[in-house]
Amino acid sequence: MDQLFEVVDKTLPFCPPDDRAARLTVQVTVTGGGARPRTTSFGLVFGADDLLGCWWGDSPAVRLRLGLSADAPARVRGGAATGTSLVMSGQIGFSADWAELAALRACAGGPLFREYARALDGLPAVPAVPSPGNGRRAVAVLAAPNDADGTLSSIARARTLHAVELLETPGTRLVLTGGFGAQFNTTEQPHWRHCAAWLAARPGGPPPVFACLETRHSYDDVLFVDALARRHGFGEVVLVTSDYHAPRVRYIASLVMPACRVAEVVHPDLPDGELARLRRHDAGALGKTVASTLLFGRDRSLLPLRRVEGAGGPGEVWRLDTTGSEG
Repeated sequence: MDQLFEVVDKTLPFCPPDDRAARLTVQVTVTGGGARPRTTSFGLVFGADDLLGCWWGDSPAVRLRLGLSADAPARVRGGAATGTSLVMSGQIGFSADWAELAALRACAGGPLFREYARALDGLPAVPAVPSPGNGRRAVAVLAAPNDADGTLSSIARARTLHAVELLETPGTRLVLTGGFGAQFNTTEQPHWRHCAAWLAARPGGPPPVFACLETRHSYDDVLFVDALARRHGFGEVVLVTSDYHAPRVRYIASLVMPACRVAEVVHPDLPDGELARLRRHDAGALGKTVASTLLFGRDRSLLPLRRVEGAGGPGEVWRLDTTGSEG
């Protein structure tokens, strides 16, 4: 807890909560552990396009509130969890005025906010564009659900087909994402393998696959693709996803690799009720991702990734390095 307050105190100017200038405010309450637990609150104040400052104490007028335990920052810094995983799993208290939270998305890219975020999660500044670019571009299919026997959903098929269409540009490399996760793949094989099998069964033979990334969720997708692009020096990166998912992907990409492009795929075959459910889910997930960013900065990647030799996949296969060895 002390580290979190030290960062706020050293990085941000004092900004009284009762100032009536047009601004957005977030109340953060940290509950300490130990024999004498204590609760301390501070506020973050945002202007039109950046973090302006902070104040100490509680303000009952604030409409967006975040609560966390004292050990949460250490868990994120130590790699035991990401900020997004803590918020999405309910381990971070979260209540918000959704209109205010949506407006905060535009405020999380200014220089003062970036300085604050880097101080929180210890990440160095990185260039926005992979360097040096080599003129090639990567088109990455973001994972979507498959069923219990590995059959791709119509959403996954539509995303993959659109990515293949983008390969017509010379020098473009195809990247498949998706490992395992309760929300999209519970089989014994990673999602990318089911996607590759579907491509192989199409008339005309499969397109060449440059790399397969065993990701767990949307933030992983962007982090892994960014790492791959930097390793190979791609000059352009396109992330292919669904239109209902695109706002969340664009927000994550703005934190990790803002120079990339997000290609949206529409799904006219989905029933209206199912599409509405997907939009509601993604709106809530985006809100929680924004809340995580406000607390911890962007998710840190559990890199280095490890290239898996003999994985039997088309192209390179990369997953999180849990062995401590380099691939």
